[in-house]
Amino acid sequence: MAVSRIASSQRMCSRYKYFFYIALLILGLQLFLGYSFYNMIRPENPDNRSDDTFSLKNPFDSDSRQVVKRGQGVNIEQTNSEYGRDPSKLIGENGGKGPPAGNHGKRVLIDKHDSKVTNTSASKVLVRGKGGNPVTRGIVTYKPKCDIVDKQALSALGRAKTVECRQQIADVACLNADGMLYAPSLPRYCPLKGNDTGRYFGCFQDSLNDRDLEGNYKELPNNSPKVCIAFCLRSGFHYAGLQYSKECWCGDRYGRHGILAEAQCDGKCPGSETQTCGGYLAIKVYSTGYGEKKKNVAPLVRATSAKISNISRIVFVLTLNGRQIRQVVRLIRTIYHPQHYYFIHVDERQEYMFRELLPLENRLANVHLTKTRFSTIWGGASLLQAHLTFMKELMTLKEWKWDYYINLSESDYPIKTVGDLTAFLTKYRGLNFLKSHGRDTPRFIQKQGLDQTFYECDNHLWRVGPRTLPEGIRIDGGSDWICLYREFVDYLITSKDDLITGLKELYKYTLLPAESFFHTVLQNSQFCDKVVDNNLHLTNWRRKQGCKCQYKHIVDWCGCSPNDFKTTDLDRLMNYEEKPTFFARKFEPIVNQEIINSLDVYLFGRFQQDMVALTSYWQNEYHHLDKKWFPKDAYLTSYHSFARLGLKALYQQSKSCGFRLIKLLEANVFYESDHFHGLLVMHHAEHESTGKVITMETHMHPRHHYTVLKPKGVIGRIQTLQVGTDFDPKELIFRNYAQLIGPYDEIALRHVWGLGPEFVVSMAWIDPINVVAASYDVKIPAGSIHVGQHKPNFNRPLRPGIWTVKLMFNFDVVAETSFLVTPLSFFHSRSISTSEIYRTHAGPFGMYATKDFSEFRDVLQVKQNAELEKQAMINMKKVGKDLENWIDSLVPYFWQVQRSCSVEDMTNMCDELQQCRKTSWSSRSPDPKSELSAIGSKRVWAR
Repeated sequence: MAVSRIASSQRMCSRYKYFFYIALLILGLQLFLGYSFYNMIRPENPDNRSDDTFSLKNPFDSDSRQVVKRGQGVNIEQTNSEYGRDPSKLIGENGGKGPPAGNHGKRVLIDKHDSKVTNTSASKVLVRGKGGNPVTRGIVTYKPKCDIVDKQALSALGRAKTVECRQQIADVACLNADGMLYAPSLPRYCPLKGNDTGRYFGCFQDSLNDRDLEGNYKELPNNSPKVCIAFCLRSGFHYAGLQYSKECWCGDRYGRHGILAEAQCDGKCPGSETQTCGGYLAIKVYSTGYGEKKKNVAPLVRATSAKISNISRIVFVLTLNGRQIRQVVRLIRTIYHPQHYYFIHVDERQEYMFRELLPLENRLANVHLTKTRFSTIWGGASLLQAHLTFMKELMTLKEWKWDYYINLSESDYPIKTVGDLTAFLTKYRGLNFLKSHGRDTPRFIQKQGLDQTFYECDNHLWRVGPRTLPEGIRIDGGSDWICLYREFVDYLITSKDDLITGLKELYKYTLLPAESFFHTVLQNSQFCDKVVDNNLHLTNWRRKQGCKCQYKHIVDWCGCSPNDFKTTDLDRLMNYEEKPTFFARKFEPIVNQEIINSLDVYLFGRFQQDMVALTSYWQNEYHHLDKKWFPKDAYLTSYHSFARLGLKALYQQSKSCGFRLIKLLEANVFYESDHFHGLLVMHHAEHESTGKVITMETHMHPRHHYTVLKPKGVIGRIQTLQVGTDFDPKELIFRNYAQLIGPYDEIALRHVWGLGPEFVVSMAWIDPINVVAASYDVKIPAGSIHVGQHKPNFNRPLRPGIWTVKLMFNFDVVAETSFLVTPLSFFHSRSISTSEIYRTHAGPFGMYATKDFSEFRDVLQVKQNAELEKQAMINMKKVGKDLENWIDSLVPYFWQVQRSCSVEDMTNMCDELQQCRKTSWSSRSPDPKSELSAIGSKRVWAR
């Protein structure tokens, strides 16, 4: 993305040449002052990251020779931990006396002389010189127990938000540096292991074109027979070969080029003065003691009409997050059978999901919602701790006689019946089913960050430094979707042997531990011959879309996630019909529900084709009973406006339908045939004549303002323009489904193009008073369908009102779209105060961007308008009812009232109000495919 080049550079130079000279003078002065100030201020750039990991840059830059000293107090100033993350948190704190708008970060001040750190930020770091005197308040102290010099640990300390988290990171960093965090070696109890670990076979010839050991290879700076053997055992090979001093080769066969004299292998070992490490194309071969590689095969077994005695009983462990309760109910309904068990964990932050599922536990004895709830984050150690806790709790449920532990999420769905799964696990009872990464273990270890120490606190997974993995064991890993036999689960939670205790300690400080812990235990325990390389899952990996470092805000590492299955993937799913694959992921009905409907037809027959609401989907966005989760202020403001507008429209239809808004209850997005069909707002309203309070729901439908002005030429490729927030680069959609935007939001333009050549288009953003906020050039690549995201870097708050985005090609405006930045009547989920209103609705302090774009007015045909500017000054001061009226006057440009309904029968009082259960659109209308009451009925599981 580049600044637009619409204006002629020659005209600009002519117009601004005197300003240019002045700017040069100012720049020179700034450079002089900056150089003088350099030793006092040193900024960190935490966003300077590579494709694979976060950058190692940290606030304690090695150039400034900073360390955190052992035992010295490090002073931390406690401030609003959300400053620098959500710009709306920058104002209104402490009675409207928070940091000024535009100060989007905090600072960490480091005294170079006494090693004291004062935290006023996690995004900027200032090293202050002797005599610096920052203003502090609420000083607390943490004390490192060693001299911390590792860049990754120092970076984590500089970015952590709380003193408790910093102390924990410092403690872990010191234990890691002292080699006390992990056992240096662990035992291997696998009965398939050899008893000849370290046996020497001789010096053998090697070839550059045909390697004697053709497995893994790595140069080891501390190479020695012991080190190389540990490396090859860790990778799962029988033999280790040392060559040319630093080279370590692994493989499962050797000697193909003949034996050599020992004198040919006399190269010095860098890790051992008394041993030799081969020579040039001369390799010393040792046994790793890995032993037999047993591969269990488990072909598909189908359910038959004949009854099977002593069937395997399954406990489905559902780890749930989000608000998609209807899809969760649909999943449970599809896999439900009274002979199996359903253990449900709902993330601690998800009150709505937990509350909605509780009735199921009360109704069915084989359903249990655990009250021990975790707040898990992607990649965090808490997920493994959660599984181990679930296993322990399941063992206490004595009446649950289960054989297999299978974990599922809200985005999983079966692609075979539960009857087929039961028959399969009955046939192969005793085996454990996991999916391994493949053969290249060193690459897996590096890619997964297993050779790094991580620590989870402050809802973030911090990288603390490199580590050495324990010797003596085989490291394995892959998918975290597992199917484990009860005997192995019992071993996991009851055994106190050195292998289990050592691995549990190791994986407390590991990225994505659930993707490796169970695999590694199986490979090294007495259960190593009870493993099938199949996790019974099909995962929809599209690496180019799914690997976008989307979790970098919560994990110091880049990760990948699978994509959603869509209707176009149905043939691919059907290709697994004869394979032992029983589940697929990910499915999201809010992205594509048709694929789920197709699977239901395939699994259960065509009786579903004429089901009521088969193509409808509702997802809750807000519920008044939630106490820990709150929607964005723009959402809450819009929901109340929608309710008021719905009541106003109802009164205009019939004077007998006069109601007054009492309380907002819920908000749900509504989809029909995989298209967004509006937002549903449920609320209490009081009838003005009778005083009766009823529950009412209003359906609001969006109005679109996208226009192509000149459809010919390359611009004919354009298919749509949308402005929203929370763009998902994996699914290429806005996760702000209703695209409700407030002044503090980071907006983006989603632009979709069809087949055509490459060209450059300019995208200009115009605010409600005709200020050209910015204009940027965006390259549209040649080829077929292209979905792009253009995200301007604006200073906020954005001025409320109607904004416009104009697309220009060859100096012509060829397309445009409008969107609403809603004025806020709520701030931090409470009624906005007067001081907050002035700051929120006045627009940014200064310009939106780093330069003035007013020179583009003529090309964009946007004239300066004094009346608009005057009205904006009036609007920014509106409070109370005037503020609500302003909001309600803007919303109808982008939303229209479709209809309203009531939960109660109101036909005698207001003929215009239909009962919600009798509509096809209300969140209270019938939805048989996702009804909680259907779970457990024979008509469901008998199929």
